[in-house]
Amino acid sequence: MDKPTTTAAIVAVVTGAVSAGAFKFYEFILKQKREVQQEEKAEQTLYRDDLIKRVENLETERDEHLQQIMDLMTEMAALKVEVGYMKRDNEVLKLKIDSMR
Repeated sequence: MDKPTTTAAIVAVVTGAVSAGAFKFYEFILKQKREVQQEEKAEQTLYRDDLIKRVENLETERDEHLQQIMDLMTEMAALKVEVGYMKRDNEVLKLKIDSMR
């Protein structure tokens, strides 16, 4: 082999090795970026799912508390009516006692 051919062969081999190395490097970088994006997406999904569960729990608690409030309001209304009748009966009894004296 003559010197130009040998030099060309060496340049071709080095260029091929460098190209293959560069390709592997870029492939590695792209894989790393992809993994980071997937991890970020997974974190966002977990965060979103946690928020959805929290909102569902809060809505359930709100519904239960609203029902308790409605029950208490109903009971309070019934007690107001009962107190009204008791006041009226008390006035009637006071009048009876006053008329007996």
